[in-house]
Amino acid sequence: MRIVHPRIDYDKCVGLLECYGVCPADVFDAEESIEGKRALVARSGDCIECEQYVQVCPTNAIELVED
Repeated sequence: MRIVHPRIDYDKCVGLLECYGVCPADVFDAEESIEGKRALVARSGDCIECEQYVQVCPTNAIELVED
């Protein structure tokens, strides 16, 4: 069985949360810390492989990967 999920490169992520806002499967949660905001992959099993979050990320910090 093929399992895919989003992966965030936090070295590239600038915390705009575009991925969080666009994901139709609600895969992400938002976290706020002293460094700022960032999205977390909270429900990777719910991913429907639409890749909308990949398309909206302005820094190419997120990709769909296969385990």
